[in-house]
Amino acid sequence: SRAVSAEGVAPLECPSSLLRDADSLNTMFKSILSKVGWGELPSSFGFTIGEKVELPFNSLWDLHKALKRSDGSAASVFVCLKKDLGVQQVAAAKNAEQIFKSLRHPNVLRVLDTCDVDSGVYLATEAVEPLLSAECIDKDETEPATWGLYQALDALGFLHASGFAHGLFGPASLYVTAVGEYRLGGFELCGKDTSLESLLTSWKNFGPKIASWPEPPSNLTGSAQMIDLWGVTVLCAYVFGSAKAQTFGVDFRVDLARAPSSYPPELRKLLADFPKTGLKGKTPVADILATSFFQHHPAIRVMSFLSTLHIRSPEEKEGFFEGLPGLLDNIPKSMQTRQVLKELLEAQKFPGQEAAQVLPAILKIGVKLKDEEFKEKIAPLVVQLFAQPDRAVRFRLLTSMGEMINFLDEKIINDKIFPECLNGFTDSSGPIREATVKALVHFVPRLNAKTFENKVLKLLLKTMHDPEASIRTNAVICCGMISSSLPPALATQMLTSALPTGLKDPFSPCRSASLQTLQATAALFPLDDLANRLMPCVCQRLADPDANVHNTAFDVLESLRHQMREKVDERTAQQSADAAANIGGSNEAQSAPQATGGWSSWALSTVGSVVTSKLAGSMSSSAPGAASAEVSTPTHASGSTPTHATSGMDLSRMSLPQPTVTEEEGGGAGWGLDDLGLDSELTGAGEERENFWEDFGQMPTQVSSLAEQQEAEAAQKAEIQQKRPSGNRVQPPNMDASVHAPASRQPKAAPKAKSQAPAAKKTSSADMLAKEEDDFWAEFNM
Repeated sequence: SRAVSAEGVAPLECPSSLLRDADSLNTMFKSILSKVGWGELPSSFGFTIGEKVELPFNSLWDLHKALKRSDGSAASVFVCLKKDLGVQQVAAAKNAEQIFKSLRHPNVLRVLDTCDVDSGVYLATEAVEPLLSAECIDKDETEPATWGLYQALDALGFLHASGFAHGLFGPASLYVTAVGEYRLGGFELCGKDTSLESLLTSWKNFGPKIASWPEPPSNLTGSAQMIDLWGVTVLCAYVFGSAKAQTFGVDFRVDLARAPSSYPPELRKLLADFPKTGLKGKTPVADILATSFFQHHPAIRVMSFLSTLHIRSPEEKEGFFEGLPGLLDNIPKSMQTRQVLKELLEAQKFPGQEAAQVLPAILKIGVKLKDEEFKEKIAPLVVQLFAQPDRAVRFRLLTSMGEMINFLDEKIINDKIFPECLNGFTDSSGPIREATVKALVHFVPRLNAKTFENKVLKLLLKTMHDPEASIRTNAVICCGMISSSLPPALATQMLTSALPTGLKDPFSPCRSASLQTLQATAALFPLDDLANRLMPCVCQRLADPDANVHNTAFDVLESLRHQMREKVDERTAQQSADAAANIGGSNEAQSAPQATGGWSSWALSTVGSVVTSKLAGSMSSSAPGAASAEVSTPTHASGSTPTHATSGMDLSRMSLPQPTVTEEEGGGAGWGLDDLGLDSELTGAGEERENFWEDFGQMPTQVSSLAEQQEAEAAQKAEIQQKRPSGNRVQPPNMDASVHAPASRQPKAAPKAKSQAPAAKKTSSADMLAKEEDDFWAEFNM
């Protein structure tokens, strides 16, 4: 703060105009210093005085902002210039200097250095602002500054207990630190051996004299401390009245007559008579602080405990910090972020369990900070604590992650915090593993996709086999909650692996959670996965012994049925739209008969396929010429050869070889199964075939083509009968039993007489099977 000399400025390096400006500024600066006397300050005064802070009331002091030279920290300097002051005023300033030096109390303005020179008195203190200053007003605060009032009264009670009377106690004698702490100053009239009358007279000369504010009444009686009790009523009227009116500083008009309406009920009657009679005890201020209003107020309870934390027992600390998060809800936000947080950050540095115990409250307050403040105060602490091996600290961090995850940078999460969390999946402590699984719900939306796929997915699915049932249950719930934050393919892969395992878990809440998770995430699964992999697992739970599980299973199954119905309809509509767009109307015409074929269309197609394959096999083994001699292919009514669907043979239009006529059959039409060339496995299954068709009951007939079919069959039979002789039955060539009988069953050398017996048996079998064939086709009205 000494005068800056311009002698070191090189004239050749700067234009002459700049030199003239520098000289003029140097001269002006020296003139200012000579007027205020800063040039006389000794070098031992280690503060650089800065700009002046305007005081909204009369005072002997000028307040300036300052910096401490040793570390650059902020400070304040009170300057009392002697040049324009009288003897009594200078004496009052020196009295304040002496009181500041002699008093040591947490709520008294802390003096860092003093200097008394010929030009004035200098007091360097902690950085503060006047309570009534516009810069000290917190416009976002609507609650009364109860803790500040408590601090002021506590400092005054300390003075009274020491035998001092302040003399100027009130809003103008209070200052506020950067974090919102109240500090008592204004000790110009403070002393022990003073009378009430002398203080009342001095107050008129040294008082703040704020317009429209009350002054101490001249009829006060009693000790010198009575003027301080009057000041207590003025301070209470300001604290409670300004908060109610939302008007602060000197703009608020203190009206002691109306002030009791703004007091809390516990203090209303007490403060109404306080300036007149005081309290009957020897320590009236201490007695008022002992009332239930102050003792049970959450802010005062919290701050009083934190201010004496170093002398508290471990049991007291544990009980206090356990209930602290709940108390914070009843403390003003500005007080939490400025005062409580400061004390908690100091408390977590203590050795022992304080770090883990304090952490929940720190994180709860931290989320109320601005982003810049959080990154400055809380984020470094979180990174530091995650690196510690203390399980208690890790558990507190994991359980509080949901409150602070949005305030952390993704780079910090992916590079510094989450790698430390991965150890929690394999920790030997069950609570740590469970807290790690729960924290994934908050971590996954901020993690890189590769980090989750490569590191987290396997560990998460591994927890589905954890020995702790609650961990398995929470793992299922976690999978469902994070699925919306993952790519669809990865989410489906995770759920498809986790849900079947959870549905078979021996712990019933885990099975129930798996069912509910499936219901909530069913939209993510493809239709085939739902039908083939997941719904069978749900069906198993329909018979679950736990009532809650099987009731949930029925509800989930019904929900899945509706969702699958919608998906099937959507797929069908899409297929129809694609077919119409690619193929056109011809494809629709071909698909119409298949769609309307009814319930028996698949059975007809199957029989047609079997018969066709057998016919093809037998005819390929016969002589081509003989086969063509006996089989005639009828022509379609329109003259064209009919076509058949590839899925099976249309039996109503199939052209079978026509039967021969024998004398024994009396002109009846029918084919022997041996004549068709079918192998023994098919021809010997007549009874099974009849039972097969009996399962279908009455088969529908094709009424539209029945008459045409009957006419075509009758014409074919008549034509064959006309061409063949009326003698013995003509056997088809190469159709004897030796062709189809197995080699092991053919006789090696049999007499001629014995060979006639099988022939007679064959004829009887043909008659029986021909009748069965007629009955078989009659069922279909062929």
